[in-house]
Amino acid sequence: MSRLTKLISILALAAVVIAGVVYYVPLTNFSVQQKPEQAPQKVYDYYIILDESSGEILMYVPLVVSVGDELISETNKRYKIVKIEENQAYARFVEDLNLELYQKDGRK
Repeated sequence: MSRLTKLISILALAAVVIAGVVYYVPLTNFSVQQKPEQAPQKVYDYYIILDESSGEILMYVPLVVSVGDELISETNKRYKIVKIEENQAYARFVEDLNLELYQKDGRK
C-alpha cells in the first residue's frame, strides 16, 4: 500500500470519528435546561380587575384570568393584566380605542 493511500484512509477515518463526536456530544453533554414549573394558580369563582395605577375597579369577571390577558373597558380603553394576587388582577393601561373606526359604513 502506498503512503498516499494510507494517508487518505487515516484522514477519512478521522473525518468519520470527528463527525460522530460532533453529532453525539452536544446531545449528551449539553442538554437543554427546562424552565422551572410555576406553582398552579388557585382558581376563584370571580376575579376583580383593577387599574394598576389608580386602583379603580374596571370589572368583575366569572372567568379565570392570567397575566397577559387583555380587556377593553366601558370607556373604550385597552388594558393588559400584569399581576394577579388571589382574586384581584391588576391591569395596566395600554391605549384608548376609537371603535368607530371598526364600524361598517351603514351602522353609524
